[in-house]
Amino acid sequence: MASEGVGVVREHFDDKVCVVTGAASGIGLAVSEALLRAGAVVVLADRDADRLASTVDGLDHPPGRVDSAAVDVTSQPQVQHLVDAAVSRHGALDFMFNNAGIGGTLPIGDATLEHWRRIIDLNLWGVIYGVHAALPIMRRQGSGHIVNTASLAGLVPFPYQSLYCTTKYGVVGMSECLRYELGAENIRVSVVCPGNVASRIFGTPLIGEAVEAEPPDDAIPAEEAARIILDGVAAGEGIIAFPEAPKQLWRQYCSTPETVESYLQQVARQRRSAFASGDVAALFRPPPDRGEA
Repeated sequence: MASEGVGVVREHFDDKVCVVTGAASGIGLAVSEALLRAGAVVVLADRDADRLASTVDGLDHPPGRVDSAAVDVTSQPQVQHLVDAAVSRHGALDFMFNNAGIGGTLPIGDATLEHWRRIIDLNLWGVIYGVHAALPIMRRQGSGHIVNTASLAGLVPFPYQSLYCTTKYGVVGMSECLRYELGAENIRVSVVCPGNVASRIFGTPLIGEAVEAEPPDDAIPAEEAARIILDGVAAGEGIIAFPEAPKQLWRQYCSTPETVESYLQQVARQRRSAFASGDVAALFRPPPDRGEA
């Protein structure tokens, strides 16, 4: 079955033009690498020009299959230029992966308006700019697929993540609305809602310099996340939620939210204690009875 899945993914992405934001590390890089293995043409975009250049140099790819661009997705002109340049160079835009984003876990009392602007500009406006740039091109083509990265925190209201949840719920809502609105035009829309994935996001504060931080123990490798994402995109899934335990938590929250109440209260207590003690590692540690949520 695994080999069949690989074949389906390769057939789906072979020779397709894909733009991926936030592509210098984490999920964005892993998705870009998987797309290249599937035969796609990939335009990698990231605001960190040095890391992006190093990343592209290290990629194993056939000639003419990779482009890169230093892009800050909080700038609408830069995102528009990214998309227009990709189409000008490669003749089409088959997949737009609006993946760039940042985490945000902090007490609401510590959140400044600068925090709010930063996370909304990057996590929400960055996706809006990507959709705004890609959609007219896909409409002219009569086809395309927009893939927006949200989070499990766009499906379940985790305490101490009010800023992050605000943006990711927005991405989920927009993506789901567009999925139904654009389906008749042969334009697909998917939203990616991962749980913890091993990446630099855990060491990247909303404001300030990045720090060294280990991902949570339950974080899955970015390569595994990329495989699940591309399988879901190839299958035309609307909401691609993973891994299994967080996915089940979301399903339970949808069907019987009262049964998840005690779990979310535990998360709140644990994170309250973590902030009080300065134990940053405890912020994303699953409560002991998570499986009973």
